[in-house]
Amino acid sequence: MSFNNTKTPRKPTGKAKYQLPMRPGKSGTKEFYLEGELKDKFCKLFPIHSNRRIMQWFGISHSTCQRFKKELGLQKNMDAIRREQARDTKKTCEENGYYASKRGKRLPEACYEASRKKYKEGYHPLKVMKENEPRRYKRFVKKQREYRIELERKERRRIALGLTPTTNIPLNHLGACRLYSRQEVHYRYYARRYGYITGDPVTERYILYYDNETDRRAIFERNITKKGFEILPLPKEKTNLSVMRYSNNEPLKAVML
Repeated sequence: MSFNNTKTPRKPTGKAKYQLPMRPGKSGTKEFYLEGELKDKFCKLFPIHSNRRIMQWFGISHSTCQRFKKELGLQKNMDAIRREQARDTKKTCEENGYYASKRGKRLPEACYEASRKKYKEGYHPLKVMKENEPRRYKRFVKKQREYRIELERKERRRIALGLTPTTNIPLNHLGACRLYSRQEVHYRYYARRYGYITGDPVTERYILYYDNETDRRAIFERNITKKGFEILPLPKEKTNLSVMRYSNNEPLKAVML
């Protein structure tokens, strides 16, 4: 049996621990068979050990191992197999220095040299995934695309509110030339508090609209105009615009800009 698309060898490796007798088979060629203590030993070991070990210990091929399994009606104990696999993995990691590297020690220099050589020859995990597992690769690309779109949406949202981005995505890519200054953030906050409608954060960064519900204030408009903002009546085509508007006792009614 194998895990995660790994392949079980077809022939035994190493020296056999138990020697099985042979007899003529149905096709006339000799074949292995089980009897007596060897049969009991096989029935005891097969359910709790991997096929690779069974083949090595009894000196049989994979097909012979499967023939014995069917003849004796045996099944694998997967809990025992997984525990054995965990022990093998631990032993391998200890031998190749993986655990030591996790404790702050470097892997052998040969490992780094082999890795550099492999990448220099054009190796890349995604390239291998694309060739060997195209469906999994498509799912991975789709998931990454969705994550990136959502991340950029959140970053645009933060920029629109005058907050500092949390990533290194270029502002030009996000559609913003620069962040609002602290004073501009305050002006936009109080504009929404008074009922002004903020324009699009990309194409109308310094435009404020007013309508019948806006609590217009002459001094506020005079000061904000001096800082580069423009106060305009709300056009008819923007009457359905989702706005952020404060009331005296309520928080923001909508969160879309």
